[in-house]
Amino acid sequence: MEPIVKWYGGLEKQRDILLQLLPNHFENYYEPFLGGGTMYFAMAGKTCYVNDKCKELMSLYKMMDHREGSAAFTNYFGTMAAAWKKIEALFLGVVEELEELNERYRLGLYHDYRDFVSAVNKTVDRITYRNIFYRAIPDPTDFRMELRHCVVYEMLRMEKLTDLDDKDIRRNLLFSMRQAIYGFLMEAANRESADEAIRAAGLAFILNYCSSEAPFKRDEWGQIRLPFGPREKANVSLAPQVKQLKSAEFEAHLDRTSFCCDDALVFLQRNKPKADDFIFLDPPDEVRKEAGEMDYSPIQHKRLADYLIGKCPAQWMLLVQPNCSALPQYRKANMRISRMEETEKLIVRNY
Repeated sequence: MEPIVKWYGGLEKQRDILLQLLPNHFENYYEPFLGGGTMYFAMAGKTCYVNDKCKELMSLYKMMDHREGSAAFTNYFGTMAAAWKKIEALFLGVVEELEELNERYRLGLYHDYRDFVSAVNKTVDRITYRNIFYRAIPDPTDFRMELRHCVVYEMLRMEKLTDLDDKDIRRNLLFSMRQAIYGFLMEAANRESADEAIRAAGLAFILNYCSSEAPFKRDEWGQIRLPFGPREKANVSLAPQVKQLKSAEFEAHLDRTSFCCDDALVFLQRNKPKADDFIFLDPPDEVRKEAGEMDYSPIQHKRLADYLIGKCPAQWMLLVQPNCSALPQYRKANMRISRMEETEKLIVRNY
């Protein structure tokens, strides 16, 4: 199975290499830093104990679980994925008018900027909330305003570009409408008054399209703010994820999973992995300065090393950067250390 969401530092490209390094046999699977769950979703048939400190992420995973309410989550996520495709068809009904407005603006035929904005708004308002979303996601007015803003902004951006052909203009205008969906659903994910399934589905959606270079961050008001990824990401369909969410295999996998939201070390100490279990650890890169909520400090890395080396009976695999301050501890304990292909990370194992 494939991950449902993307996460900063995801291991999709390295998964096959890591799977080849797993122990020949183990009973239960533990993952204290779940993130996108690339390795977790490869553990079909295993009893799994997974954890992440990000409350929103773990709420998302629990909402996928039919024991918690996956029907609502799956329906909303499917609605959002369908909206991404619908906007492309609806765009064809207004694109010629938008191209004409764009050309008139570039030629300076609008003496009053407000007339230009009004004409663009009138055109894009023909794409209504009801056309895009067939389930209620608050607030429809927000979507209209987001759509207006994104299209006008894109036209203003293109005015400064001189090497655009007709295909570029159409591609950019369609992208601006998809950005409106992205921005609208980011607000839905942040709306405290919204249904939990809507918030979780909104987060799952934006995690699939956000920049993979940007770690999960909140602004000063505690709101999730994730920038859109490269423009080519806009062409990605979420249909495979929707199909997997509805599969019996996916449901059975979650049935065998225990989800936790705690500090990684607390999670391991509380669940007490045994000698015939396996732990996969991919902690955040070490932060030298004062660590934020989602960061991992040198002290935390060293405490984790103390536990893994001296108190953990299970087999484990750990991914760390070469400059990790705890690396000398693993070397001194004669752990197996190798470099992971195509990355700077090191693989540390006790088996």
